[in-house]
Amino acid sequence: MWTQKQDIGPSPRSGHTMTYDSEKQKVLLFGGRAVGELNDTWEWDGNVWGQVADTGPSARTFSAMAFDPLRKKAVLFGGLNGQNGQNLNDTWEWDGNEWTQVGDTGPSSRRAHAMVYDSIEKTVVLFGGYSQIQGNDIFYGDTWEWDGTDWTLIAETGPPGRTYHSMAYNESEQNVVLYSGAASGQPIPGDTWLLQDKKWKKAQDIGPGSLSQSSMVYTSHGVVLFGGSYTDNNQTSDNTWVWDGKYWTQRQDIGPSHRRLHSMAYDAQRERVVLFGGATSPPGVKYYGDTWELRIETGPE
Repeated sequence: MWTQKQDIGPSPRSGHTMTYDSEKQKVLLFGGRAVGELNDTWEWDGNVWGQVADTGPSARTFSAMAFDPLRKKAVLFGGLNGQNGQNLNDTWEWDGNEWTQVGDTGPSSRRAHAMVYDSIEKTVVLFGGYSQIQGNDIFYGDTWEWDGTDWTLIAETGPPGRTYHSMAYNESEQNVVLYSGAASGQPIPGDTWLLQDKKWKKAQDIGPGSLSQSSMVYTSHGVVLFGGSYTDNNQTSDNTWVWDGKYWTQRQDIGPSHRRLHSMAYDAQRERVVLFGGATSPPGVKYYGDTWELRIETGPE
């Protein structure tokens, strides 16, 4: 069941990134955009938001972040620079108190990629994203790992290159789950891919539909996906879906309004999916600043 928590906290925005800091047992939020790109850092403790930094990575949107519980740090990579419109390839870590830049080599400059922490490989995994080189659109299909010191390219085959896809690490199945996305303005037909032992395989071609700009997290009751934009008609979704390792099931949960470019994280201590922000589709884009929580009390309906 979805529950709206509060409207006080970070300003309305979209294209921000969130992860769960299991060390501090708080949800971490960074950046995004509304009128312009942002570089503020916030924490959610289940009751209130608190701003914890406004220095660190430059203002940006469409970056990605994952928490490394072994090293007790959140890792952030890339995004779109709000100052000059260039894509970024810098790597930052948040230790619970401050940001430190730890690299500017590895994956090429990009935005709208996705990252998760793989607890078996004990690395942060990055896949895909978008950039523009000499006027040409590039949709990446490469897979990288961050071990806390270096980035390593582990695969160049697997899902076709894409951007605005969703990823989560399924602890139950011990694999990375990737869903849908977009490329070259064309819809990707709602495909589900799994990464295990550094190898990708396609698992499904049916499910929530041709969605991009949605958000997905692992919970103790399965992988949860919410919202997004249908790439075949640009309409936004307010549907909640659960992946049980083999199949997608839609849940009849009434909750956040239709939206895209929101972000979610799973508070494992409180067993809640936390969602913040997002935007409607153009024209007349509206940015949200609302906070919602989802508790799944039973398995998929």
